[in-house]
Amino acid sequence: MAKSKKQKFDTTEIRLSDEELALRMEQRYRERAAVQRRKKAIMVIVFIVVFALLATMCGKDIVRLKAQNIALKKQQAELEKKRDELKEELENVDDPEYIREQARKQLRLLNPGEILFTFDDGETPKDEEETEETEDSGESDKDKTEETGDSGGADG
Repeated sequence: MAKSKKQKFDTTEIRLSDEELALRMEQRYRERAAVQRRKKAIMVIVFIVVFALLATMCGKDIVRLKAQNIALKKQQAELEKKRDELKEELENVDDPEYIREQARKQLRLLNPGEILFTFDDGETPKDEEETEETEDSGESDKDKTEETGDSGGADG
């Protein structure tokens, strides 16, 4: 017949020898060391995950800021180019030839004997302007533009 209940031992009578006691203490020490290693491993993993998340977020910011920096440098170059054009135009303001050219372009003033042709779209074709001036004054708008260094009134 098999016994259904486990036998209970009286632990007060059992005495451990020094070797057995040393083995049990060593076993407990190993178990505690294993638990501590697991805790340390978990802490390291958590630290690595947090560090990776922070690095990713900072990396995105760095990439965004570099792209913004490139765009701002491009805008700065455009503004410097426009500044140089405006400085050049400012130098030409006192030039009588430049004043005449601007009066023709902006105010549509004519020299005596010239005829202004207007078309449906409100613009004078370049070929007609050049032909008129060549006949009247011997120069074309193209030649005047090259002499004064004007780029044709760039608007930004």
